[in-house]
Amino acid sequence: MYDDLEHGAARKTEISAVDKESEMKLTGLIPLYKSMRSKNLDRTKFRYQHNDLLFDCLFFIDTKPFELAMGCVSHNFAIYLEVRDGFEITPFIEPREVYLALLQALIEGKRSGHSFDPKEFFNEFNRKIPQHARPEDTPTPSDLVRVYPHIEESKKIHFCGWFDNNKVGKHVQPSNLDKTRRFFGQRSYDFSLRRNMSTKWTDDPNKAIDYHMP
Repeated sequence: MYDDLEHGAARKTEISAVDKESEMKLTGLIPLYKSMRSKNLDRTKFRYQHNDLLFDCLFFIDTKPFELAMGCVSHNFAIYLEVRDGFEITPFIEPREVYLALLQALIEGKRSGHSFDPKEFFNEFNRKIPQHARPEDTPTPSDLVRVYPHIEESKKIHFCGWFDNNKVGKHVQPSNLDKTRRFFGQRSYDFSLRRNMSTKWTDDPNKAIDYHMP
């Protein structure tokens, strides 16, 4: 389970001229993206080994901008990145708690002989991104809540319908919108916001239904 540190990466990206100089392209995502598009896959997962650390990685192309999450297995943190047009990222590890957690994990793995450079960390990651996506590597709800543990009602991962807030004079809650986006992508999020409808969830797989938009 990873800590609730995605909020730092969820902020709106405001890049200064100085920051732009430090941007980098994750060119390794390009063939993976093309493979996903050719197979009609909006999301994929893969693993990345960095020295002694293992990361569960999730890549989403059904969000605006694209998103990349790297959850460190056996450690309580994850790295969240916006992947902008041209597959550009800002190679910073934020918030500071995540940066320090990664440093500590590297120290525990006895890889602290030289200073840590976030840009080199992402360069190494870029070289090892898989080129092909497979349908069987589509993230499951369990994968999502492991990397995003503070999703609303994280134990309820089975979709069981829609609720029309207009009928009771209420508004769809931001936490529900976030969960809808996380599980079903930008199109479903936009629909929920526009129509003021909430997704409903259950922890009982027997009550689950196939996802659909009303």
